[in-house]
Amino acid sequence: MLINKAYKFRLYPNNLQITIINKTIGCTRLVYNHMLALKKENNYLSRFDMNKLLPLLKEEYPFLNEVDSCSLSCSIFDLENGFNRYYKKLG
Repeated sequence: MLINKAYKFRLYPNNLQITIINKTIGCTRLVYNHMLALKKENNYLSRFDMNKLLPLLKEEYPFLNEVDSCSLSCSIFDLENGFNRYYKKLG
């Protein structure tokens, strides 16, 4: 018999952690929206092509260097996943 257990945690971040969380959310939103505009212009862009454009975007917006690069590339993967799931339902 398989028994699943769950634990519930409440986190209380300090002010520095709150600012880092807010910066990360804002920067991932910016990258997602920027890459979405590029993807709408050129539908043949893959996630690997968009990841290659990420350093150029960091040069244009230097505040992107303050957040974790994994979260920025994850927003690109989420964008590509959304497009793939959308087109699978159409075809």
